[in-house]
Amino acid sequence: MHGWLAKRIRLIVFTVTALLVVIAGILSFRVEANYDLTAYLPDDSMTAEGVKRLRETFGDNAVIDVMVSDVDDVEAGIALKALITSVEGVLAVEWLDDVVDVTDMEAADPMVVAGYYQQGHARFIVMLAHGPYDVKAATVMDELREILSDHPLAMRGEAVENAEERRIAEGAVVMMMAIVLPVSIIILVVASKSWLEPALVLIVLGVAVVLNMGTNVFLPEISFITLTLAAALQLAISLDYSLFMIHRYYEHRDEGEAVHVAIKHAWIRAFPAILASALTTIAGFMALLFMRYGIGMDIGVVLAKGIALSFVSVMVLMPLLIAATHTRLEAWRHRAFVFHLGGLGKAIVKARYALVVLLVLLAGVGFFFQQRAPFYYGTSRGDTATTDAALEARNIRAVFGVRQPVVVLLETIDNDREIALISDIMQIENVMYVDALVTRVDLETVPKAALPPELVMQYEQGGMARLMVLTSVVEEDEAMFNVHDAIDAAVASHYDTYYLLGRIPGTAEIRDTVLADTPIVMLASVGAIALVLLLVFRNGLVPVLMLLVIQAAIWVNVGVLGVFETRVVYIGYLVVLALQLGATIDYAVLLMSRYREMRRAREPKEAVREALRRSSVPIMISGFVLASAGFASAATSGLSVIADIGLLIGRGALLSLVFVLVFLPALCHLFDRGVKPR
Repeated sequence: MHGWLAKRIRLIVFTVTALLVVIAGILSFRVEANYDLTAYLPDDSMTAEGVKRLRETFGDNAVIDVMVSDVDDVEAGIALKALITSVEGVLAVEWLDDVVDVTDMEAADPMVVAGYYQQGHARFIVMLAHGPYDVKAATVMDELREILSDHPLAMRGEAVENAEERRIAEGAVVMMMAIVLPVSIIILVVASKSWLEPALVLIVLGVAVVLNMGTNVFLPEISFITLTLAAALQLAISLDYSLFMIHRYYEHRDEGEAVHVAIKHAWIRAFPAILASALTTIAGFMALLFMRYGIGMDIGVVLAKGIALSFVSVMVLMPLLIAATHTRLEAWRHRAFVFHLGGLGKAIVKARYALVVLLVLLAGVGFFFQQRAPFYYGTSRGDTATTDAALEARNIRAVFGVRQPVVVLLETIDNDREIALISDIMQIENVMYVDALVTRVDLETVPKAALPPELVMQYEQGGMARLMVLTSVVEEDEAMFNVHDAIDAAVASHYDTYYLLGRIPGTAEIRDTVLADTPIVMLASVGAIALVLLLVFRNGLVPVLMLLVIQAAIWVNVGVLGVFETRVVYIGYLVVLALQLGATIDYAVLLMSRYREMRRAREPKEAVREALRRSSVPIMISGFVLASAGFASAATSGLSVIADIGLLIGRGALLSLVFVLVFLPALCHLFDRGVKPR
């Protein structure tokens, strides 16, 4: 260790680290982000296979509604259609003149006209040359807004929502860190023992965060959820590793040890707790890899990698930084402004039986109500969303109504079967219309060969037929899932091979997949963490007590949703199941390590007091920073899935913090005979 702390070695390590950070910082801007959550469905899912077949035959083209207001008459609408068509990246535009004879408006069906033009509002159906998740689609839509800027304008469609999500997600990282960093600095300053300590902690973790962001470039892509949350969560979760190390250093220095000796002993003493904390957190995240829904692997790999980098950064850089700055570090020592909770030990020991009963009651009530928590399975809240895209969609819906499409892709071109299928689909509640070649043209009177090829190719290509079922459902509720199930059953009664595509079937498949993933994630995360704890502590009872406390906090966290009937995105809930367990088990590891250490020379009552005195401050710092990261994402993100994850993480961090500091000491004392080291 003395050789490692030598000035020459420190200079080499600092130089290499700085170079790596610069490279990683540059690479971080090249990381590809994915905004299509259906892309994470299993390869054998209907959506995944259907999207592939659709791209192979009809191509991947986004279709959006564009509503232009203050349109005086039909001629003005035709002129606007020509203007829209002239924009590069627009493949086709459908308007009123495509479905009725605009030279004889009196003979036109009023219902048909109302679908395209009413009260000075013109609705154009615009097909883009790019897919709904293509960045170029957003560019085309920006050009449409520019060229139509003389009129009030609103757009709706999957491509519009995706562009909005991308814009929000890209800004959310900066906004979140703008909150998390100042809060972290304030908490660290208040709880530190030296004015220099916060800078050392943030430098060490900042290096790990940048390296993690840069190394994401070696992944094919990462989801916008991971992109938004990873940096703040990595910083908040691994903050306690640095605190374990530097607070150990203070202890040894206060005992009169020389600087290098104190660093060495601090490293040796802190290593088991930091390693156990890192391994349990990594195990929790790696449990997400067992999900069939691929978002788990995406989040799990990035965060597990980040925690591993934080561990290495703390174990390598922190000792070197302490050695390089020890003169200032100690010259700027000050009294901590945060009081430890050692004095709480006496009350906890006295009330240990009541506290254990309370823990069991809270766990039971939390478990009961978490079963009743309501969820969204997609990422949109429909009518309750407040993004610009959602507001524009509501403006269009107020004039032209709802048009939530379900694309039906059929492996066989058979117009008679299509007619029978469409007849069945039109009987389904909340189905408005089916757009198909057989509904667009009377094929009994007009031969298909006489139709314009471009018209036929919209519906039939490569031996496949495409129908679009327009529904009147917006909210994700039972009506949406009922429509999906009914359409699925109708198509299955006529065709053996088919695909349903769109937000409705995609949400239904996500629901089925993540519900099946839930027990897998729970068992894998608990099992993996229990195994790590068993190997680290070499005690069968210790992992049980620690997991009981954190799992009870998780049940209460989710149970609150059931009590207040707060509906959140299920993906967020599923991620938090593993994330809260993996991230906040650190608190239990630190306290339990301290208790067992103190128990070697002290009686149980005194060991509880000393364990709280020595571990409560770093636990509170880490918990408050993680909570601030969670609440910051909930407050700043316009994306419901990010906000929901943030809310659950923030509340979960505080609950885990309280449960560990109150209930775990009581369990340690009550089960002392099985917990104490042999």
